[in-house]
Amino acid sequence: MKKVFVFPSSFGKFSDEPERILREAGLEVTKFFKAGMTEDEVIEKLQGYDAVILGIEPMTARVMEACPQLKIVSRYGVGMDNVDQEAARRLGIRTFNTPGANSDAVADYTFGMMLDLARSISVTDRDLKAGQVKKHLGYPVYGRTLGIIGLGAIGKGMARRALGFGMKVMAYDVFWDEAFAKEHGVQRAELEEIYKEADFITLHCGLNEQTRNMIGAEQLRMMKSSAFLINNARGGLVDEAALNEALRSGEIAGAGIDAFVTEPPIGSPLLELEHVIAAPHVVGSSMDSINNMGIFSARNVVKGFAELEEKQA
Repeated sequence: MKKVFVFPSSFGKFSDEPERILREAGLEVTKFFKAGMTEDEVIEKLQGYDAVILGIEPMTARVMEACPQLKIVSRYGVGMDNVDQEAARRLGIRTFNTPGANSDAVADYTFGMMLDLARSISVTDRDLKAGQVKKHLGYPVYGRTLGIIGLGAIGKGMARRALGFGMKVMAYDVFWDEAFAKEHGVQRAELEEIYKEADFITLHCGLNEQTRNMIGAEQLRMMKSSAFLINNARGGLVDEAALNEALRSGEIAGAGIDAFVTEPPIGSPLLELEHVIAAPHVVGSSMDSINNMGIFSARNVVKGFAELEEKQA
């Protein structure tokens, strides 16, 4: 019997379907969660396992080389920056992720951050609960310009939501979907155009050597002083030191951040700022998205084994 190790603590939390998919495929399932696992701990747990459903645990070349029985890595989420995919290809390990599983949850939260930043909802709430009555001058959202960097499933969700607010939508994506853009009136734009023209800029792209620190001091200086930047994608897309300086000097009006370089971001100077809304990498978490990630990642394991068997036949 092939064995599957499951790391994410929320796997199967809201239904038994994810685990049932694995067991009905004749797979033995072991679940274990510990925050901040090291390479050595992951190696120890995966000895004798054929597949893993992976959260944010490190899946490095060293880990994979030390687990010779491992043939499938199914990422419980979209981002693959904790998986050395080159090493996986070299070792013949199949890798999967779950695109689309949490796209609506992320888009909902991101749009909520936009509204909160523009109208100081969280700040006003904190003030009143502290016994202070203050009026914060808000920025408009309706009819303003949204710049989307990364027009994938989440970016498209943002575009759809923005249309309901009468917003002009500009977007940049390396793999441009002309049919979607035409249907929803999305303007194709270069990055510099978005930086200069958008009132709200949201990031929905992966982290790689081309996108690392794509928003730095130079890009922040291009933005309107009334602009808001939201990074709910990956820590490392934004130079946090440059962002901190830009916010403190008034170069931009505010920021929403769910993805930090160091997580949790305890001690980050960005957390000291009133015009920053911060979250601990939770924007993709909703009952539906968690269940979807479990189902999708379980199906990927079953698919991976089927493909391996077909290849060997």
